[in-house]
Parts: sequence; C-alpha cells; structure tokens
Amino acid sequence: MLVRNICLALLAMVLAVTAGRAQAQGGDSATLAVQPVQLPVVTAPSSGNAQSPNADSATPVSDKRALAGAQELSPDATVLRRSHWQPFFNLTSTLDTNPLGVGSTVSLVPWGSFYGGADVLWSSHRSDLSLNYLGGGVLSQHKSEDAPIQRLTLGEKLSWRHASISLFDQFGYLPEAVSEFYLPTGANLPGNRELSLQPVFVPNQSIATTVGQELTNAFVGELDVSPTPRSSLTFLESYSVVRFFNSSFLDLNDTILQGGFNHQVTRNDTIALLYRFTGFRFSNLYQPMDGHVVQLAFGRQVAGRLAFQLSAGPELSLFRTAAGQQSPGSAPPTITEFKRVSWTLDSSMTYGIRRTVLKLGYDHGVTDGAGFLAGAITDRGYGSIDGQLSRALTGQLIGGYASNRALIAMAQQPVNELYRDWFAGVTISYAWSRWASIFLSYQVQRQASNFACAGIGCGNSFTRQFISLGLTGRARPRPIG
Repeated sequence: MLVRNICLALLAMVLAVTAGRAQAQGGDSATLAVQPVQLPVVTAPSSGNAQSPNADSATPVSDKRALAGAQELSPDATVLRRSHWQPFFNLTSTLDTNPLGVGSTVSLVPWGSFYGGADVLWSSHRSDLSLNYLGGGVLSQHKSEDAPIQRLTLGEKLSWRHASISLFDQFGYLPEAVSEFYLPTGANLPGNRELSLQPVFVPNQSIATTVGQELTNAFVGELDVSPTPRSSLTFLESYSVVRFFNSSFLDLNDTILQGGFNHQVTRNDTIALLYRFTGFRFSNLYQPMDGHVVQLAFGRQVAGRLAFQLSAGPELSLFRTAAGQQSPGSAPPTITEFKRVSWTLDSSMTYGIRRTVLKLGYDHGVTDGAGFLAGAITDRGYGSIDGQLSRALTGQLIGGYASNRALIAMAQQPVNELYRDWFAGVTISYAWSRWASIFLSYQVQRQASNFACAGIGCGNSFTRQFISLGLTGRARPRPIG
C-alpha cells in the first residue's frame, strides 16, 4: 500500500509541474538546463545484458574486443543473445536548487521529464545488432523552457572466421548538459557509457553549461583481422559532430583514424601497439588542431569478473591560428603554426563480485575543448558502484572529476583558462513489480573556473543539487522471428 501511494504521489508531482506552467502567465522565466534526465543505456553489441523472452532461441555470440579497438574491454568472452524488442518508459519529478547555474544560489525549482522508447536486439550466426531509441521531453512551469529529448544508439557487428566489422553510431538531441558526464542513471541501469566506447572516440562534454540544446552524433567503423589465433590487426575511423543551439559555443567536428596490432600473451593478458591521428575542427572558428599519438597498451580479462586496460604514450600536437579576421578588401590573415609534445593515457576497469559491479576510469590528453575552449589538456576520472542490496532493492553510487586547461588563447579568453568540474550522486531503486520500479536519486554538481564571463551559461563557477523521484518500467521482451 505504501509503494502504491508513493507512485500516486509521483504522478501527481509530474502533473503539478505541467499545471503550474499554465498558471505562470507573464512571469519572468528561469532557464532550466543541466537537467538530469533518467535515460537508459543501450546494451553494446555482444554485451549480453538484456533480458530475453525465450531461452531456447539463444545465440552464442563472441564478445571478444580488440585492445586497440574503439570499445572498452568486457569481462564476458562469450554471451548468449536472443532476438527480441522491449519497450520502456520513464516519468521523473525533480527539485533543482540552482537552475540558472549561477554561483551558490539556492532556489528550489520543480520540473518534470518523461520519455518512452524501445530496445531492439537481433542476433544470428554472423550478425549481432543492438538498437535503442527514446523520445520525450522536459516540462517546466514556463512553456518557453520546455525542451525535447531524442536519442538513437546503434551497434552492429558482422563476424567471419578471421575478420569482423563493427559499426557504432550514437545520436542525441538533448538539453545542454544532459549527455555524457552529467547523465545520471537509475540503479537498475548498468552505467552511463553508451556502447562502452572509449572516451577518446566521443566528443569531450566535461564542461557544464546551463542554456540551450545540444545535437551530437558520433560514428565509429572498425575492422579487425586475425591472421593468427593469438594476433590481430585493428583499423578504425571515428567522426563526430557537436552543434550548440541558442549559445555562442564552438561547434565541433572531430575525426580520428587509428590502427593497431594486438597480441594475446597469455589466456588472460593482451598487449597492443597503436597509432592514432586526431583532427579537431571548429565550424565557427579557424583554429585547426592535429594530433599524432603512439601508445603501448596492456589489457587483462578474467571471464565473468574483471576487465582492465591501460594505454599510454607520447602525442605530437600541431596547431594553426589566424591573426585577425579576414574581411572584404583587407589583407589575408597571418597564419601561425606551432607544435606541442605531451603525454596521453587511457584506462578503465570493470570488476564484478557477486552482486556488485565496480567501474573506474581515467584519461589524460589533448581534447577538442568541449565547445568552450579551442583545444584543451583534459584530465577525466570517473567511477561507479552498482549493487543488489536485497531481492527488490538496488543501489548505485557515481562520481567523477574533470579538468580542462586551455591550449590556445582566444579573443575573450586567457591562455591559462581552467575549468574544474566535480559530480557525485546516489540512486536507490525499488522493484515495484517484475517490470516496473521506483527510484529516488540525489546528485550534486560543482564547477569552478579561473575566468569570469558575462551572462548565464558561459562557464562560470556554480554549485547545483538535484533530488529526483521517478517511475520507470519495461514491458516483457517480445521475441523477433
């Protein structure tokens, strides 16, 4: 009876947000952003985490991933996949202490979010396809602040005896900082790293803002060839774009080419040598950057328990800047070129024991600057713990840190500009039934910068807290074929 009353109260809160908007006629609106919307994470190809409707239709699929590839290593070597589709929904009501993201202001503002969508998993002897789509929106007390949510994630793996081709694509049209670093997930969802792609292959989004919409799309194509049972060659290309709406941030175009050699030393240990080219371009600024990276990598996998990988090496970065803006009748701008040598590191670990899963990661290197900076030296660390507390109760702890230091001076920014971001959160989820659960979440977000700018949402320092109550559900999986 208590659970049923809580759910009714939740629905009433969501409806109250919508009703409150109708009463807010002619008042000043406060822009809502960095809204922690509960979004599900699509299962990566061959990840085997999805529930299945028919045990007899299971297809064994290899989840062997190349150490020099785009995905993070998985503890599972072989999994059973069943072709099915499964619809889901989510309703969330949130109290936000600082919707404008200005200083340490405390002003409780309620808003709600909703979405619905479906997971599609299709497996055969040679093909393994994962597809996830969701659509919904954010509702506030003011109609002008409502925002749409759209996301589509796809992964396909085609396998032959000595070769495989993997294709990944993830598209999002979301309120400004909902994606990547500040995307919270319910305790019943395994994490917030879509398709398990390594962070280097998706745009840097570790600087928070508080206004506008953001469109992102990242595509990765990977070819793995195994000339011998213990050795393989990996070739991949990644292209991603980021477009900011209702803001003056730098639109991003990132291209990555990578090739590597993998060798399995023992049953559990693998080493790799790889070369990576990175090209960062900005649609509204001439300041191209190219990077050349060589890394030595080590990976260790223990079936069903551990996946660890570490890669490190030097990077040569080439920059070109234009002095002055060219206008009709004026002399061409002066192009200045310079180089920088630095180091890179990419690491991640997944460790599972009984009903608890620990995930950790750390990355260091040159990035695109997250739309705020024309290139940055970025450090990112993240971690999460997911655990089954009881038969019906699950919990999740998340936390992370990011530091972005400017590489190149811009007209309005000093060369030593620095952004530091922290986030942490806890979510408790209760299984109301086999296919539905309610959750309570608390999150805190902090950003600090040594550069003061005018206006809202331009990267100033602020502290923000969220308390969310929600209902999420998934229908019974429906077999395909």
